[in-house]
Amino acid sequence: MGKSHANRSARCGLFAAIYLAFATTAPAESGTVLAQRPTLLETFKKPITPDWHRHWAIAHYRFSHPFFDTDWSRDNLHIDKGLHLTLTPQDNADNRFLGASLRRKERTHFGRYEVSIRPAKGAGLVTGFFTYTGPHYGTRHDEIDIEFLGQDTTRLNIAWFVDGKLYDRKVDLGFDAAQTLRSYAFDWLPDRLRWYVDGTLLFEVTEEEAPLPKEPGFLFANLWAADTPLTHWAGTAQTGTHAKAFVGHMSFTPAKIPGASQPQSGPDTHPGS
Repeated sequence: MGKSHANRSARCGLFAAIYLAFATTAPAESGTVLAQRPTLLETFKKPITPDWHRHWAIAHYRFSHPFFDTDWSRDNLHIDKGLHLTLTPQDNADNRFLGASLRRKERTHFGRYEVSIRPAKGAGLVTGFFTYTGPHYGTRHDEIDIEFLGQDTTRLNIAWFVDGKLYDRKVDLGFDAAQTLRSYAFDWLPDRLRWYVDGTLLFEVTEEEAPLPKEPGFLFANLWAADTPLTHWAGTAQTGTHAKAFVGHMSFTPAKIPGASQPQSGPDTHPGS
């Protein structure tokens, strides 16, 4: 009983810490506020179990896409006091590398998405934290991205897709993201998107300035190597490249939307650790 109470207290403390870290940057849209605590908080502290697999999918398949020089392998993802994503070379395959990709099985929508992450460094490498939905899931392509391009990890690639059309910016961080674990987040609201680092606003776009995603999506984290068509954007990974990215936690805090009749998170979200 004492141990259970301690675990609950520690979890509540982590919920509070994440919420308070961003309490001074609440959404500015009139009538839109965040819930008091995340409905999803995954700290990757416990071993993978069958129950964990009910909520998360690890990619494991050959991937044929002109932008990716990467197949997905479950062996390139493991949990040990955090989420470890690795990129490794492979032989006798169309793609030169094996990467790692994790997807939340429940859709989420408006709210705050946060990750503590240390991305991989190296030309041609991309470390991502993002929401995505598209034709494979029976919808148009809407997406919101936090991406680190390994050839220059002093900058953050901010991007969003609306019905397959890309909008993106590169923002100077003022530090090398690959050197230390830091917190990044984005707010997805009906009338704006906002990106943060360590609670400080980096970039904002409103629906008056550009179209915004509207379709609920799935939350992903991944590490991959770009193929030739993206050389101008990400560079090219050297043959034989090995790389690692680390994720300390991922969370989602739903927004309270006036008049919304549906919850802003999946029906079966849980802390996961």
